[in-house]
This record gives sequence, C-alpha cells and structure tokens, in this order.
Amino acid sequence: MANEIAVLGMTLAPDNPLVICTITIVSLPSVKTKAQGSGVYENGCQVSVSAITVPSVGATIPDPGPYTASFSATATKSKADSKLVLRVNDTTGTITATPQIPGPSPYPVNFKIKITNAGQVKAHSL
Repeated sequence: MANEIAVLGMTLAPDNPLVICTITIVSLPSVKTKAQGSGVYENGCQVSVSAITVPSVGATIPDPGPYTASFSATATKSKADSKLVLRVNDTTGTITATPQIPGPSPYPVNFKIKITNAGQVKAHSL
C-alpha cells in the first residue's frame, strides 16, 4: 500500500509519545513539484526541535535545544526535483536530549520526529 506524500501543512510529532517538544520545519518544500497545490517535501528536509520535556516522568525542566534533524525518505521511486519524496511515517535521525527532573536530575531521552499526517489526501507514492 502506498503512503501519502508529505506537503506544506504536514503534521509532525515525536515518535515517543511521552516526549513533548516544539518542532519547527527548517527546509522549504519544492516550488516546482506540488500535490493538491502544495509544495512537496523531499529527502533531507530538516527540522529544529527545542523545549524538550517528558512530563509523565517528572522531567519538566526543558532541554532547550535546539537540535537539528533530517528526514530520510522511504520512497523508492517517487521524486520531486530529483530527490525522493517524504511520506507519512517517515522519520528523522535520532535526537538525544536531556530534560531535567526538578532537583535537578538529568533524564536522557532518545526519540525521532515522525510525519503523522501528510497534509493532503490524494497524491500517493511507491
């Protein structure tokens, strides 16, 4: 089954549901290749991750970051501007952060950023 192609307006989240953070997309989508009128994101797209906490375990003092991470495309054929497109469920490399439990006590955490919603529903890739 093909996954939806990520476009401007895609939704991102940590792959660890306990992690809370601020995610900012650094890279711009393609201006040439579009799906439903929105630019397509490509392999290597970068995000900046900051204000990382894990409140459920008491790590409420944020690791300020920012950490920069890049997405790796899982598409094998579909391209935009000669790069593979990003799709739902693609992830960045691992981010290692250390928010603090008040006291302070470090709480190291590893996670990736995942595309949870493509931002469109019609274009699919293989």
